[in-house]
Amino acid sequence: MLGWNMGGTAEELYNEGIKSSFALYGIQDANTIKNYLDDNMNCPIAYKAVSGSQSASAPSTITIAWEESADEEEKLERIITQKWIAMYPLGQEAWSEFRRTGYPKIFPIIDNLSNGLINDIDQVCRIPFPESEYLGNGPEVEKAIKLLGGGLDNGGTKLWWDVK
Repeated sequence: MLGWNMGGTAEELYNEGIKSSFALYGIQDANTIKNYLDDNMNCPIAYKAVSGSQSASAPSTITIAWEESADEEEKLERIITQKWIAMYPLGQEAWSEFRRTGYPKIFPIIDNLSNGLINDIDQVCRIPFPESEYLGNGPEVEKAIKLLGGGLDNGGTKLWWDVK
């Protein structure tokens, strides 16, 4: 995948990553691991809220089992979804991975109060500069904002590296 030679096939490395995650959390049972790796049925489900207005459709149809015939984007989604699960409970890393890749596909923002500054699907892309930076380092903050590609200093503006 992507032409990288990482010492194995994408499928081998994917499965090894899952096995390593299981080992980290003390799951050693071979049947449990095999059943998980072979699972081509379970996928994300819709969220059904009590009121209905807060409900959301399933964000993806991705399953766990590796599918060699899948396109590159689906393979990436599968890899990053498992990586995201393995990172629990490292919230900062999980958020960084989500905003870098767009995976895993998660529920969109239902009650977005950003007045259109933050996309419901992309969600928060970056943390704006704090007021203390504007006060104590204003000229450099202004230079940095110009480097955002004409963007604004808000949570919806992507960073230069935050593109596919």
